[in-house]
Amino acid sequence: MEHATVDAPAGAGPLSDGRVPCGAGCGSLLELTEEARRGQRRLAAIARAASSVADAASLSITLDVVASEVVQAEHIAAVQILRVEGGTMRVIGKAGFTGADDFADRLDECRRRGARLMFVEAYTTGRRIIVEHRKAAVLADPTWAPLHEIMGAPGWDAFAAVPLVVRGRPVGVLNAFYEPGESPSTTALEFLEAMADQAATAVDSADLLARSRRDAQLAERARLARELHDSIVQQVFSMRMQAKALRAQVEPGRTSSPDRIRAVADELLDLAQSALADLRGMVMQLHPVELVERGLAGAVRDHAESVQGTSGLRVDVEAQDMSGLSTELQEDLYRIVQEALHNVVKHAGASRVSILLCEDGPPDDRQVLLQVGDDGSGLSDPRPRPDALGLVSMRERAQRWGGRMEIGNDESGCRVTVCVPARGGLR
Repeated sequence: MEHATVDAPAGAGPLSDGRVPCGAGCGSLLELTEEARRGQRRLAAIARAASSVADAASLSITLDVVASEVVQAEHIAAVQILRVEGGTMRVIGKAGFTGADDFADRLDECRRRGARLMFVEAYTTGRRIIVEHRKAAVLADPTWAPLHEIMGAPGWDAFAAVPLVVRGRPVGVLNAFYEPGESPSTTALEFLEAMADQAATAVDSADLLARSRRDAQLAERARLARELHDSIVQQVFSMRMQAKALRAQVEPGRTSSPDRIRAVADELLDLAQSALADLRGMVMQLHPVELVERGLAGAVRDHAESVQGTSGLRVDVEAQDMSGLSTELQEDLYRIVQEALHNVVKHAGASRVSILLCEDGPPDDRQVLLQVGDDGSGLSDPRPRPDALGLVSMRERAQRWGGRMEIGNDESGCRVTVCVPARGGLR
């Protein structure tokens, strides 16, 4: 622990208990103490922001948290976090501003009028920019008129813009509007840069997740294309050949035995039935009919019986009626069950799986709880790869409804837990 020592003013002697009488030095001590407290607030803000970035399901929510942490840790009236996509900037995180939903449109109008956008310069140069008394200049400039009301609301004076940089390239900018009488110090700017790094990490993570989703969709399309080619297309081709053979058997002037015609017709029928079964299986993958006919609980039980019959696993299902949920939410939960069971069969080496599907919580905050647990070997890595396509798909389906998905080992094996607000998926 660091200790500060303060010299007594000239002519002052120590008190009887050894303390130094308070004078001008106490002001310095108070300043040191306040700076130490501010440093602690900065460190705590960085830690909370990092935690939010790691756990976030929504980029805008994450960056609102980052912006709020900056405002609370510093003498800052407002913060904006902007992202650049396709040559346009949009606000994706803010704190301290009100009525700024159309900020981007107003900003674009200011740009067309010729306003000098300091944060654009910070973005393009990749260097932070600090401007003293920026508010007065903005409010006095007619090119900023579309934003005078918004920019004039919070009490601020100085302005700082720090670029968000990911792997050497800027992806956005963090704007800080300092309270009157405050000027960003070196340590304050270092703090802003640290928070900008957290925001940049959140943006980068969101981009990687979106890319993983696209990759998962492409992989699923490729898989369906392979199945169509390897199964149905080949069978239809064989049906065509058999149909030609059958037609040849009944050409005028040709003598064919009924047994020969029947054999070709039977083979054609078998091919048609096989192709139809494969098509139904693919349709089931795209949209399970059981959800419409039997509801989520019934569809889960049917799928569990199918997995049990083909894999030898014992699959126990405890499922409540979920008919009050929308078909879309039921399908997402069903797909999560499918993927979880697929992972158990493929990786776990388990002998038993349990599925729990129920609603929980108070009436005004009901949650749909889905758990799939097995008695297998568990995860070799307690933190599975975040880019694994199956896990990305499961997590995405939960997050679509404002829910969350967790996966980890317990005392018996591995457990997948999904919790989704029921109100978001009501019919």
